[in-house]
Amino acid sequence: MAELILHHYPESLFSEKARAMLNARGLPWRSVIIPMIMPRPDTIPLTGGYRRTPVLQVGADVYCDTALIAAYLDDKGTGPTFFPAGSRLAAQTLARWIDTELFWAAVTLRFQPQNMGTFFISSEAATAFAADRANFSQGSTVRRLPLEEAAPRYDTFLAEMEAQLSDGRTYLFGPAWTIADFSAYHVIWFIHAGGVMAEALAPHAAVRAWYERMKAFGATPGVDMSGAEALDVAKATTPAPVGVQTSDLPDAPVGTVVDAGPTDYGVMPSRGRLLRADSAQITIAREHERTGAVNVHFPRHGFTATKV
Repeated sequence: MAELILHHYPESLFSEKARAMLNARGLPWRSVIIPMIMPRPDTIPLTGGYRRTPVLQVGADVYCDTALIAAYLDDKGTGPTFFPAGSRLAAQTLARWIDTELFWAAVTLRFQPQNMGTFFISSEAATAFAADRANFSQGSTVRRLPLEEAAPRYDTFLAEMEAQLSDGRTYLFGPAWTIADFSAYHVIWFIHAGGVMAEALAPHAAVRAWYERMKAFGATPGVDMSGAEALDVAKATTPAPVGVQTSDLPDAPVGTVVDAGPTDYGVMPSRGRLLRADSAQITIAREHERTGAVNVHFPRHGFTATKV
């Protein structure tokens, strides 16, 4: 297997989810630190325009969104599956709700002035971040939650987690982790990473013990690699076969040039030739002078491809 290369930045909550999954499965990985804001000159050639963080590069294949990264990693390394048959539906449903709904409560709570901590190194960095995210949010179909909605949503979630974990179980659905544990972890990690909420887990003893177990997974850093080196890896590698090439898109058969990307926020697409579109994922082939031929993969849930 080619090296696992994670393109991420330290403050990103979804990056923390990916870091924890890689380490939980005992997988060695390379770490490419990308800028928190645009431009990202060593990332966009690889993704073709997709802006969300993180992405996982494996040779000349690029896996976007932590849902697809989890699916890719599930048969790699060691440890229990992220998707156990007995709780797969419940775990997947909870993980998707956390990643798409509770996520917005986390954003609101983390960016309260009293909870910022050291997220930004200066007021200028904060201003630049706000401008970048305003551009990133163009075309979004989701609503940023006001504090009066975000706080009770999160408080209810913590209370429900405390109740579920209070019987002494190790993880949310029993003795083994599921994808839901990693989704819950990265949101809680983000909210409580600094400022006044850093110690707010104290009243929730069971959640706090679970959180410390999960936090240990995120503690091991990857081996540093530059963005330029990662692009060189892609250029020296051939994308892996995609298997049966198929498309369930009525107006975009295999080979059609499409724009592929998220449907809810950060909707900047990647353009390429469609190789696969089914209930699990979308894959496009694209080229750049710095990467050569690459395949970019997206989960199907929350993503689409449109004929150019």
